Amino acid sequence: MKRLASFCLLALLGCGSTSPGPAFRDVTHHVELRSGQRLRWDEATPDDARVDRALRDLLGKDLCVDGAVEIALLRNRSLIDTYEELSIGQADLVQAGLLRNPVLSAGLPPAEIEAINPPIVVGVAEDFLDLLMIPAKKIIARARLEAVEMRVATEVLDLAARVRTAYFALQGAEQEAAMHRIVWEAADAAAALATAQHDAGNLSDLDCETQRGMGEQARIELERSGAAVLRAREQLTRLMGLWGPDAGYAVPPRLPELPASEPPLEHLESLAVAQRSDLAAMRKEVEELGHVSSLAHSTRWVGSLTVGLEAARLVDGNYSFGPNVSIELPLFDQRQALIARLEALLRRSEARLEARAVDARSEVRAARDAMVAARRIAERYRTVMVPIRERIVALAQQRYDAMLMGVYELLLAKQSEISAYRDDIDAVRDYWIARSELERAVGGRLAPWPH
Repeated sequence: MKRLASFCLLALLGCGSTSPGPAFRDVTHHVELRSGQRLRWDEATPDDARVDRALRDLLGKDLCVDGAVEIALLRNRSLIDTYEELSIGQADLVQAGLLRNPVLSAGLPPAEIEAINPPIVVGVAEDFLDLLMIPAKKIIARARLEAVEMRVATEVLDLAARVRTAYFALQGAEQEAAMHRIVWEAADAAAALATAQHDAGNLSDLDCETQRGMGEQARIELERSGAAVLRAREQLTRLMGLWGPDAGYAVPPRLPELPASEPPLEHLESLAVAQRSDLAAMRKEVEELGHVSSLAHSTRWVGSLTVGLEAARLVDGNYSFGPNVSIELPLFDQRQALIARLEALLRRSEARLEARAVDARSEVRAARDAMVAARRIAERYRTVMVPIRERIVALAQQRYDAMLMGVYELLLAKQSEISAYRDDIDAVRDYWIARSELERAVGGRLAPWPH
């Protein structure tokens, strides 16, 4: 019977582990369902070596977008810092299940001192109400930990979206820089030819300077595109948490082609409200405040209830024991201010949740419209604008071959064609970035990403 009572007491006190492992597994499951990516927390185990080898394999070849996200989830230091929020939340949960330490007291009795030897009364007391409140406190701490889990998941999914955006920005910048180099080579060749013709007396000063100006402008644009590549690379490198030799990774030289079709774009608003992690975190915060407010209401008339035992050694050698009970009298403070504050916090949290849900719907609509528009623009370049520019170059080549057009007009037509290719690259890049933003707004993957 005594063993059973001891077991029940331990169960009531909720002696739990402070390890954040279960909370991290919950976050991993949530993220994997929504992004297909699995998280890992470096815990200095033999399995970490296998992870490092997998990372080296990813960096040893052209990096795909999912590979970039995987590396970021492994190596981004800010994300690792965020994981420690789980440790804090788990510690708070364990603390909520612990009983307060008993208070030991000693003092002189007010009377009959001659009957006590030595004249000291020793007592031990425990807040009995705190024992009764442990289940409620654990419910509150559990809701708080679940809110932390959803906030951590939000950080993970947000990082994944930012990595994808940076990845496609780098791909687009590198592909555009390659186009600028072609433009510059053509313009530089035209400027060299113009200089030679001018020196031979076959070209006016105006035409020569015009060609030289176009060549210099193309060179400046090439330098700008190179700087854009460096900025885009550093942004992606920073998000992936890489440095040193690992920062020498390579991405495929061309952006992925537009997918043949889009995933279903209906009901995305309701999907976002149901699965977005930031909204789930806010719902847990509302739940937590509701529990706290309810607990404050139920205990407003009993602040503390302390039950204790006092003992003293009598002159004849026997011991005297007696109970001690103290209760807080709510004469001046019935927690009305605390309750009013908690109720206000609850109402504010509910209002913020509703506002965030409205914003989430708007973000989904805006992101969906941006992606659809980006696809239309990219398709227009691919099916109309680029073919027109290619046709112009072909016609200009025919006129040049027939000696009806000069070489500079032909080069200008070729530069316009290359500019159309560059704009097509920008349009495709904008599409993939817009798709990444849509998935961020929806809170989960809509379709597999290209490899």
